[in-house]
Amino acid sequence: MKKILGCVLLAAVLVICMGMKGIVPVDVDDSANEEKVTMYSEDGRSEQFTPSEAEEQKTVGWYDNFSDVLTTMWKEDGSSIVAYKADEGKYEKEGYTTNYASIFAKVFNPETEEVKDVLKSEVQSYVDSGWKRGNGKLDPDAPMIALTFDDGPGAKTTPRLLDILEENNARATFFMLGDHMKGAADTIKRMQSMGCDTASHTYDHTQLTSLSGDSLKSQFENSNNNLKDIIGENPSSVRPPYGSYNDTVKNVAKEYGMPIILWSVDTLDWKSKNADAVYNAVMSTVQDGDILLFHDIYDSTIDAVERLIPALMDEGYQLVTVSEMGEAKIGGLEPGHVYTDLRPGTVKSLTGSSNNSEKSESSNNSNNSNNN
Repeated sequence: MKKILGCVLLAAVLVICMGMKGIVPVDVDDSANEEKVTMYSEDGRSEQFTPSEAEEQKTVGWYDNFSDVLTTMWKEDGSSIVAYKADEGKYEKEGYTTNYASIFAKVFNPETEEVKDVLKSEVQSYVDSGWKRGNGKLDPDAPMIALTFDDGPGAKTTPRLLDILEENNARATFFMLGDHMKGAADTIKRMQSMGCDTASHTYDHTQLTSLSGDSLKSQFENSNNNLKDIIGENPSSVRPPYGSYNDTVKNVAKEYGMPIILWSVDTLDWKSKNADAVYNAVMSTVQDGDILLFHDIYDSTIDAVERLIPALMDEGYQLVTVSEMGEAKIGGLEPGHVYTDLRPGTVKSLTGSSNNSEKSESSNNSNNSNNN
């Protein structure tokens, strides 16, 4: 009997041990059954990794999407290739670029509102056929600059300037003298119809900081009244002669609902009266958010602007009014506040501060010339 019980116990132990064998922990290669991820390098190589490894590979230049390692490159004749990113340098030596905007430009048909991308070398032929440069719309996220013109309107020069602006689908801001307005009603109405800013350079170019009381106010009021008689609107803003202002001038500008606009690029066109000098002064310094100072009473300035406008648009700049740039970049300009530019750093200061007037005067009038 004892033998039988012993055998039964032994058998039971064996059965239990055999049952436990299925739950005893063992080392298992889980990665053997883990789904692999195909990764790509910028030179076209590919390898497979586990998902956990794939995340680590992304930090050292591998991609899990094949299209991410490819780039399209263009030549000036419009031809293109698709190459691996690692080969960009090789193709750049052959005249290719990844900068699509450096090869193509948008043109806009004002009659049909059609927009198309064409080679920059072909833009002028479209313009000659009635198309306009650009796409007919303002992109608040794209670079923009404001062309501004003082001391006009000029009897012959300003209408020619408007022709150039209209041909290129561009706009500008005109800081006009009140005593020049009466004889230029048709020109001013055309500015308005084109969407340009009609602004004030005071009545007769007197330095405002030398005035006070009624004499100061009359420089604003007389100019404003003349413009309102012509187009039914007050000036959008004011530029004080010589860029000279003080707290009294700021308070009067605020009373009349006018921001004070200075500039960040002075072309010194009044001094050089040389189209090449004016052109180079702009192209060597211009940047997003700049306010450029010209005078539309010199033939040499109009000659320069005729070259500058397409050149600036080819560089990717939108040519807008001061008001448009203010609205797009900071939500609008405030009466009595002083603005020299709306460059990215200035915009950051303005939008991050509750006291815009102090921030907007950060340039401290340092760019002012003696003839504005």
